[in-house]
Amino acid sequence: MGFLLAFLSALCFSITNIVLKKGMTHSTTNGLWVITLMNVLVLGAALLAASFIKEPPQLTVNGILLFATAGFLINVIGRPLLYKSIRINGSSKAVSIKNSAPVFTLIFALFFLHERIAPGPMIGIICILTGLFVLAVFTFKEDRTKVQRSGYLYALLAAVGYGFGQGLTKEAMNVLYEPVLGAFIGTVIALFVLTVYETFRTDNSFFVFMKASFRYPHYIWAGILTGFALLFFYLSASLIYVSYSVAILAVDPVITVILAYFFLKKEETIPPVLLIVGILVFIGAGLISLLG
Repeated sequence: MGFLLAFLSALCFSITNIVLKKGMTHSTTNGLWVITLMNVLVLGAALLAASFIKEPPQLTVNGILLFATAGFLINVIGRPLLYKSIRINGSSKAVSIKNSAPVFTLIFALFFLHERIAPGPMIGIICILTGLFVLAVFTFKEDRTKVQRSGYLYALLAAVGYGFGQGLTKEAMNVLYEPVLGAFIGTVIALFVLTVYETFRTDNSFFVFMKASFRYPHYIWAGILTGFALLFFYLSASLIYVSYSVAILAVDPVITVILAYFFLKKEETIPPVLLIVGILVFIGAGLISLLG
């Protein structure tokens, strides 16, 4: 079940990437605030539904702090950098570079969570990372402008934020086994930080900013989708090793490339090397799913 939830999370993230790129063609902003708000609403509804079927959680300060820190790394550090990269280089390339996050999650899981990775899944992880490395080398040589390369740097830094944030999520669940609550806490912290930032950044009143934020339906749908993606990921990480969850999540760029081919033909070009990358990622994800 944990593997299926991780795949559903990847699917939601992939659709989000396409919707997000479509939205960026109509807006000069990245829609980060309204997307995060929709995350809070989706996860809040899930938390409310869960409260009717289970006992109230036994909250701990350490658990809340760990979930808050993980949410900050993922939603305040990783996500804005990824969205900047998508605007510069397109969803296919940005997401492919960002999905080197399993490297950083694996480092965190091995050294801080003391997880042991079986040989089969380890081969799968190596296949995925090899594919992502091939793609990174190809795209870095292909695009020589400073702007495009800065987009790759943003994506790599996003991977660091996502990777350590996802690893910290598992540690948080070792302390407070409440995946839905954890996802909700992370997005609430992100919304608070972004609200403070936008309040001081915008020249107009914050209410004018809020009204403008809801003009773009693409961002609203992106927020709903990422809300479900986060929910599925947190549930997955509560059932299986976080290393496996993140590795399965790495099929995200492959699905994104497939969707981009059909829906973003005018906005993006899909290089042939992505076929090789896709095969490696699918083999890796398959090994993890079957042998994990």
